[in-house]
Order: sequence, then structure tokens, then C-alpha cells
Amino acid sequence: MIFLKTSGECVDFSQDILDTVDFSQSQLGHSNFRECQIRNSNFDNCYLYASHFTRAEFLSAKEISFIKSNLTAVMFDHVRMSTGNFKDCITEQLELTIDYSDIFGNEDLDGYINNIIKMIDTLPDNAMILKSVLAVKLVMQLKILNIVNKNFIENMKKTFSHCPYIKDPIIRSYIHSGEDNKFDDFMRQHRFSKVDFDTQQMIHFINRFNMNKGLIDKNNNFFIQLIDQALRSTDDMIKANAWYLYKEWIRSDDVSPIFIETEEKLRTFNTNKLTRNDNIFILFSSVDDGPVMVVSSQR
Repeated sequence: MIFLKTSGECVDFSQDILDTVDFSQSQLGHSNFRECQIRNSNFDNCYLYASHFTRAEFLSAKEISFIKSNLTAVMFDHVRMSTGNFKDCITEQLELTIDYSDIFGNEDLDGYINNIIKMIDTLPDNAMILKSVLAVKLVMQLKILNIVNKNFIENMKKTFSHCPYIKDPIIRSYIHSGEDNKFDDFMRQHRFSKVDFDTQQMIHFINRFNMNKGLIDKNNNFFIQLIDQALRSTDDMIKANAWYLYKEWIRSDDVSPIFIETEEKLRTFNTNKLTRNDNIFILFSSVDDGPVMVVSSQR
């Protein structure tokens, strides 16, 4: 769990409902608001650094005010924000995520996607670059789900054609798929599925993540499976390289039976305890800072 100080008190935001919380003048670092409902909260002059919110991509007219407060660094995944005052909040990057359960079986999928486009377009004109990033990331997620159609693309072109061109290499890999190498193709195809790696793939993917650690946060389900299987490998070199890569990212205060403590705030897998029934979950706060919490073993 991630704890942080607000108004002099330590608060665990995980799976809590927060009513009338005062964040005035607070500085929040590496905050995890996973599965948290925040209501009637005051975020005046609050600085959010590498914070991870969850589930707030579709907001009511009242809630949309947080976007217009120049938020630029919070990830929203699975949390609702109600009547929150985010005046003068300062962040670095706004992430857009889609709740897949709202996509599949949705009879009004066109309206659902168009509402997201409208929400992005409510950003002020001085946030053109942010608009572009969010628009492209929407396309990325729709492509992953294989539900990109001509109507979505035309609507987005019409709405965002005046926005700056995005040169981010990861975004380009989704827009210009012909430029991808085999690694990116394979990883995208298996981003949300179970993968069984052979020895050569383990070597290749560990090297690829070492060269571009920013890919870990973008593909953490894939990365988790790779590390999980590599640490079970009979090849000592693969095991050593996997641990070298993994230990640069893991910072956990909680010790699970599945981990061995090696040094302060670092854990390695206890390979004798690992079974095929174990699932390893890593929650990232940001690409730069790596994971802040590890939850493991659902046997």
C-alpha cells in the first residue's frame, strides 16, 4: 500500500471511500489512489507527482472541471471523482485509460467513444499538445482492442486535426505499425494474453527491456510474465539477467513468502516457492520511478 501525508495525517487510499478530504497546500509524491472513491475533496494548490488515480476517464459536467485545471500528470484507471475541486493542481502527464468492461457488449459503442473524444476536446486551447497525446493514446487503446473503425478515425481527425503532431516513438509505433520491429509486434499481440517464452525469446526480450525500460510500464503484464518465467529458467545467465533487470524496478516494503530480501527495499523471487499457479503483479507509479508496490501469489 502507498501511504502519503495529507494535512499532517497518513492516509491509505487503497480501496477506501474518502469524504471531504482536504488536500490544500499538500504535496503528494508517488500517490496510489487505486480503486478509491473521492468525494467533495479540496485539492486547492495541490502538487501531484507521479500519482496514479484509477477510473475517472468519463466524468460528469461538474467533474470535468479537473481537466480544465491544467492537470498534466495523473493516471486515471478505476476511480470515480465526484465534485472534487482541483483548482491550481500541477502535474506532469495525464494518462487516458479505458475500462474494457465498458467496451465489450456496449450497444452504443460509437456514442461511448465519441463521448471520450468530446471530453478530450474540452481541454483549454493552451493544452493543444496534451490534447494530441490523449487523442493518439485513445487510438492506441482502441487498436489494441481491435475496435478502431473509420467513423472513430474521421471524428478524431476532424476534432484534433489542428493539434501538434506527436513524435513520441511509442505512440508512433501504434500509428505507423510498419515501422515496428519484431519485438514490438510480438509484444503488442500478446500484451493482454498468457505467453510461454522459449530460451531465445527470454534472452531477446530481457535485452530489449534493458535497452528501453520505458517499455516496462507500457507493457507490464507482458513484462511480469517474462520475469516470472525467466527466474524459473534452468539457464543461470537468463536468471541473473532477469534479476538484474527486475531489481532496478522493484521497491517494496512488504515481504511476501514468494520473495527473498536481498538488501533494503529490494526483493528477489524465492524460486523454490514459485509455482505455475502464482501470479506476480506490479503496480507502477510512473515510467521513471518504477514500481511502488508488489502484490503476489494468488494460489
